Amino acid sequence: ALVTGASSGMGRDMAKYLYSLGYELYLVARNKKDLNREFKGYKNIHTYGYNLIIEEECVKLYKELKDENIDILINNAGFGDCGHFEETSLDKDIQMIHTNIIAYHILTKLYLVDMKAKNSGKILNVASIAGFMPGPLMATYYATKNYIVSLSLAIYEELKRDKSNVKIS
Repeated sequence: ALVTGASSGMGRDMAKYLYSLGYELYLVARNKKDLNREFKGYKNIHTYGYNLIIEEECVKLYKELKDENIDILINNAGFGDCGHFEETSLDKDIQMIHTNIIAYHILTKLYLVDMKAKNSGKILNVASIAGFMPGPLMATYYATKNYIVSLSLAIYEELKRDKSNVKIS
């Protein structure tokens, strides 16, 4: 299983749960030291320091793990910001879009091709209730999560129509 944003929060907790089920884990965070500290002493865990804000880093991650037969992809990396839309940092908004949308999009597309070829696998794109409503004071964050919900639902329908054993949620 590959988990992005695995150094803290839900990503860390999902990784620990998958570990308890016996999965070999490939964990990603911007800061590899945080991952290594959090999962020190665990066996069958591989840690990677990739900054998924950068599109090329997403592709490098995929290429590095191409031969590892990933069965589960959990796109969890992400962050939010709070404030009036016109007052929040444009640079931070763009970084949020790159992390919360573009990284998910790239990794979902690349791994979905592999999973469809073997007709098995699961993708979990972590969104939130924010994906289903507007978000005053967190407009960019809510919009990114809406993208993830919409993308995942569309791919779900495609897989269902193809009678694929690949699952996405």
